[in-house]
Amino acid sequence: MVAPSVTGTIHKIFTRNDRRFCIFSVTGRDEDFLYFSHVSRPLRSLIFGRNFIGQLPDFMEEQDLCIECGLGLSMAGGIALDNGDLTGLHCPVETANRVLIGLRERLGDEGKWIELF
Repeated sequence: MVAPSVTGTIHKIFTRNDRRFCIFSVTGRDEDFLYFSHVSRPLRSLIFGRNFIGQLPDFMEEQDLCIECGLGLSMAGGIALDNGDLTGLHCPVETANRVLIGLRERLGDEGKWIELF
C-alpha cells in the first residue's frame, strides 16, 4: 500500500446542490484541491488547480452555478466517477486515493463521507 499524502489545510467543507464539498491543500503541492461527492448518486470527483480558494466566494454567491464547472478553467487535473464511468486528467487513481486517504485521516469521523476511487 502506498503511504497517504499529508493533508495541509482544510479550507472549507460545505454542502450545496446535493453535493458535499471539501477544499483543502496537500503538503508539498502548490495547487488547491477540491473533492466532492453527491449525497445520493454515484458521483464524485477530486480536482486540483490554482486559486480555487480565491474564486470560491464568487461561486458561492450564485446558487445556480456549478462550483466544479466554474473552476474548470483553473483546473490542472483530476479524476471523476459518474455512475460507474471513471475518467481522469493528470491524476492516476492511485494518486487520487492516496490524497483522499490522507484527507479522511485528517478529518477523522467527519471524513466518513469521503470515498476512494
